[in-house]
Amino acid sequence: MEDEVLKSERFFRLYNSVSLRVYSYLMVMVHNKDSADELLQETATVLWTKFDEYEEDTNFGAWTVSIARLKVLEYFRERKKSRMVFDDSFYEKVSVQAKELAGDLPVRVDALKDCLDKLPDNQKKLLSMRFKKDLTIKKISQLTGRPLGSLYHSFSRMVRGLRNCVEKKLIQNLR
Repeated sequence: MEDEVLKSERFFRLYNSVSLRVYSYLMVMVHNKDSADELLQETATVLWTKFDEYEEDTNFGAWTVSIARLKVLEYFRERKKSRMVFDDSFYEKVSVQAKELAGDLPVRVDALKDCLDKLPDNQKKLLSMRFKKDLTIKKISQLTGRPLGSLYHSFSRMVRGLRNCVEKKLIQNLR
């Protein structure tokens, strides 16, 4: 019984250390939150059932992403029947790039948090309405009384400023 508890603890410690990276990879691949959530659960299930095969000193993150990649390919094959999609070689190429992007996600998230902290409260409120509450810009216009064109311009400026800030922070981190 204790071996099973230790196994569970070890699995969840390893899994928690890579789950955000894997979820990011899945989002880049499928562009759909519900599908990414489902694929993450399926990946975790496979990882748990095959955890006895995992070798202690190997890269758990790489193993996890390789299983997630197989789940993504399976996801696209199933959807191929209902609509036109790209061939497997396209998804393999995208998968390689998605793994690279997902790998530095924690650094990017930290940089974005720092940049968001520097914004004025009114901009934080607008971004929260748009991205946390998932309101459309049209709805935000109605709620705030601000003209739609003005809001589109403001969001464009904020996103561009955040992107520049994050890029500067990433460059600073490389030094």
